[in-house]
Amino acid sequence: MKILFLYERHPVEPLGIMYLSAVLKKYKHKTKIAFIDERLDEVVKEFKPNIIATGVMSGGQNKFLDVLRNLKKKFKFLSVMGGPHPTFFPQVIEEDGLDVIVMGEAEDTFLELVERLKKKRDITKIKNVWVKKNRKIYRNKLRFLVEDLDSLPFPDREVIYEHEFWSKEPIKHFIAGRGCPYNCAYCFNKQYSTLYNGMGNRVRWRSVDNLIKEIKGVVKKYETKVVYFQDDTFILNKVWLREFSEKYKKEVNLPYHCHVRANLVDEEICKLLKESNCYSVHIAAETADDGLRNEILSRNMSKEDIYGASDLLNKYGIKFMMQNMIGLPKGSLKKDFETLKMNIRCKPTYGWVSIFQPYPGTELSRIAIENH
Repeated sequence: MKILFLYERHPVEPLGIMYLSAVLKKYKHKTKIAFIDERLDEVVKEFKPNIIATGVMSGGQNKFLDVLRNLKKKFKFLSVMGGPHPTFFPQVIEEDGLDVIVMGEAEDTFLELVERLKKKRDITKIKNVWVKKNRKIYRNKLRFLVEDLDSLPFPDREVIYEHEFWSKEPIKHFIAGRGCPYNCAYCFNKQYSTLYNGMGNRVRWRSVDNLIKEIKGVVKKYETKVVYFQDDTFILNKVWLREFSEKYKKEVNLPYHCHVRANLVDEEICKLLKESNCYSVHIAAETADDGLRNEILSRNMSKEDIYGASDLLNKYGIKFMMQNMIGLPKGSLKKDFETLKMNIRCKPTYGWVSIFQPYPGTELSRIAIENH
């Protein structure tokens, strides 16, 4: 089978698609990625995919649906949408031009879908999948989360590095685990945990050896100057981090970037990061107002946590981006200026400000609607 993945141009490597491609190639299927702004008619005509698939966040679904509908007028293929939007809003399957949606983690699910299509077997009873067939929608339950992340093949780099857009990038992206234990009001994690309640551990880690093996393979084959870990919070498991720090320093030792959480940062964490050549981190303060941060955003951290983490990062010479949000429900211009003052006090290498955008289905979106 041939599977064409569609993606928007973005410098961050699409690890989700890369994992799917690796699983599919393991079973001798052919994969390709195309950008939605290129001449897709020519790509489809040449590649002749059986399936055209895309992963979509809420807000981007209409653009991809338009692309799929236009291609459907000229070519015959099964259209599949995965990612956050169909996971939380599976009713998108009702849209014209869309045949299948895949919810949640998709490695086993998508492989089963492709294998069943190849063997001309029924696809309407696959877990994690909703199928529209003959104007009828078949809705299936979720399957358990993947517990052993080491059992998954490494993300397929070849499928993206045929594009210079990614192959020339000196930063290579990795993920050490899956899941986040926190319930920040602006994030999907709380809803995702509810969906998968009783169906596996919310947070799972790869072994350090498995992660190091992947990094070494990438560094050996592709030019890499910086390693970027995309995990929500890289420092969750201190025991894991101790082992990682020792082995990464010995076997890789390239500068790396990761995401940390202020109330988890302590002297030992900073020492481990520094010793293993952590160059920089993201750290989210969001707002200086304790009420907004904890009662509205459900961040469960104090201003002192943020000051303490910033002081330690500066002490150990670890550069950091401070992430902030303005325009929050129950916020004000005065509170936003207090956030500016907090950043001046914390002395980040770079201060980032996002204007709040209410993603549908999140707790913060509900709060915004109630307080408009």
